[in-house]
Amino acid sequence: GSENTKSRFKIAFIMASFAADKNSRVSAAYAVEPDAEPVLLGSFKNVAARDDSQHLARVKAYQGLDAPYGLAETIAKEDPNVALRVFLLDNSGSTSNSDGHVLSKNSQGALRAFPATRWDEISAMALDQAEWNACGGVRSEFLLLNPPCPHDPQDGRDFAVVDPRLGDARAQVDALAQILRMNGPRGPTPLALRLQQLRQRLQHEVNDGRRIMLTIVTDGLPTSPNSGQCSIADKTDFVQELRAFSSTFNSFIVIRLATNDDSTVDYYNKIDEEIELPLDILDDLSGEAKEVHACGNGWFAYTPMIHRIREGGSLDKIFDLLDERALKVPEIAKFLELLFRGPDDAPFPRDPNELFRVAQQAAANAPQVFNGRLGRMSEVIDLKLLQKALGISQLQRMKALPASMLRALVCSKGLPRE
Repeated sequence: GSENTKSRFKIAFIMASFAADKNSRVSAAYAVEPDAEPVLLGSFKNVAARDDSQHLARVKAYQGLDAPYGLAETIAKEDPNVALRVFLLDNSGSTSNSDGHVLSKNSQGALRAFPATRWDEISAMALDQAEWNACGGVRSEFLLLNPPCPHDPQDGRDFAVVDPRLGDARAQVDALAQILRMNGPRGPTPLALRLQQLRQRLQHEVNDGRRIMLTIVTDGLPTSPNSGQCSIADKTDFVQELRAFSSTFNSFIVIRLATNDDSTVDYYNKIDEEIELPLDILDDLSGEAKEVHACGNGWFAYTPMIHRIREGGSLDKIFDLLDERALKVPEIAKFLELLFRGPDDAPFPRDPNELFRVAQQAAANAPQVFNGRLGRMSEVIDLKLLQKALGISQLQRMKALPASMLRALVCSKGLPRE
């Protein structure tokens, strides 16, 4: 929560006008107009009649935060259907443990991970989400698990609201940063009680049927407000409140873990496996990147941006699949479109060989990104792993080459001709 941390989160609102330089070495998917003027996004009350200029402004805003066009377009389409994103932030005593990580850019714009407390990691995530959601005009709320006055919560003291429609979003993010600085680790983990209070409040505030995205960021098991020990009753109450929230609202719930403790991770994973809820369990950036890789989806770099989208909840099922199973060829094509497709590009082919050629060309023009699994900057795509994911053998790759290239390859390697 230092001033240096706060300065890393600058809100960028981008004008709708955009013209891609087709002669640029950088792919159109990553191109952003350099001299765009800032604009605050307006209200999106009528989803069916969404104004094209506001949609384009959202796309440019996300591109201003380094999102490739495909990702920016997908998230911008979702935004009008999201009424609210709520982040319940665990500031219990155990978040003072120093096994967290935060990211910071160097002078060349490359990201690096640095050791931090769990609370530093949670705070950085909150500020990052505040900036991201403000770009799309999505209202976001940030609630402390242990606020100064839990029985009489007040905006600006016990929780923070970031909503461009209410005024200067930059000032709202500054206010959030101040709350986070003033309310460091303390107290137990009363998750069930805070969820109950939140549900009761939102019943009077959200009634248009749009989706509520709830993200619970925690490093421990649920407890009562008066004890730091988790009981069977505490676990039961928490699950009951998850059910109540899901049945009350059109909602999606993310539990974002800020711990590597095996018993805690196992408890939340068991909830996901055994209880039918619109729910996803996420690890931190590094842990989630390793899970995605282990599922057979290590052919792309799992970046902070992809993790951010999943932390805040998405309407697109493909983000849920990343750590569940290996994507199939049509799903790989769709995800590659999110990473590389420009505004004027045709849909990517579904034939594995053709798709690989398109991805290879697009990857050659894409800037490096921070790879959560490797902990450093890397290429967006690992071409060898992509070939494996697409089921392309070396012989198939050679046969897919144009005849002139194949003849040159055969001659250069002294291989026998057919």
